[in-house]
Amino acid sequence: MPYRYPYSNRSRRRRRPILAGVVLIALVAAISYGGATLWQHYDDQRLTRNMSQGSASPQSASSSEDVLAASGDEVSEAEGEAASQDSSSSQEESQAAAQELVYGQPVPESDWASTSYFDDAVFVGDSITDGIKLYGVMNNATVIAHTGINPETILYKEVIKTDEGTVSVLDALAQVDAGKIYIMQGANGVAFINQEKFIEYYGQLIDEVKAIHPDATIYVQSILPVTAAKSSDPLYSNDKIDSYNQALLELTKEKEVYYLNVAEAFKDENGNLPDEASPKDGMHFGVDYYTKWFDYLKTHTVEGITNENN
Repeated sequence: MPYRYPYSNRSRRRRRPILAGVVLIALVAAISYGGATLWQHYDDQRLTRNMSQGSASPQSASSSEDVLAASGDEVSEAEGEAASQDSSSSQEESQAAAQELVYGQPVPESDWASTSYFDDAVFVGDSITDGIKLYGVMNNATVIAHTGINPETILYKEVIKTDEGTVSVLDALAQVDAGKIYIMQGANGVAFINQEKFIEYYGQLIDEVKAIHPDATIYVQSILPVTAAKSSDPLYSNDKIDSYNQALLELTKEKEVYYLNVAEAFKDENGNLPDEASPKDGMHFGVDYYTKWFDYLKTHTVEGITNENN
């Protein structure tokens, strides 16, 4: 009789549940593997179908982070280019606005300029301008002026003394360096030169100054007001002066130079030069008003406006 391994019924009963468990686990594993295989097959088919329709390649599909990063770089570059274009456009618009703002209308208030701003400034005019030297309100600036000169005689009359002899204002101007030129004429012409001729002479003066110093910033300053008593004379009335100033304003647009409405710093509430400013002749004034004048000039510069718009 062959030998058999001894075991009991109890042992056989204990093995049956174990065997059933093993079979169940194998079945679950097979199903899971089959399910995974089926899902992978389906996903591969979907990817193949997308590729045939022009979708992303497997490499790009599996590298979504790279795609997003590249997309972000493109967006950043686009935004950078747009910002650069906006900045350039804004700067051009600001410069254009500044130029349009000051040609043909009074230079508006700007940042305060230091005294050194006038190191390369030349002041051209009559006795009122000559007072800059008399009162020493701006010693670093150059003054080329003469008492009694008017928009016509300034073009040719030899009144300025130099080391080379007496020359005209324009000849004297040609002998100095000038970054900025401030012209004030009219106090001696408004009474007897009609407005049309006045503007004609003034236009010639501007043309000559531009030809001598083509790179200089040229300011035409308004004719200053006179006192109420002086204004009572029709030849010197402030209404007449205002009319001439309006014509000067229009001339500056034509000639592309800058207009400074200095008169507004001198007028009282009635549009006159205060009596206390010029008690003697109603036109000339003392150091306090020269200080007002230069305070106005320091706060009305083209460079100050341009810097603010940029």
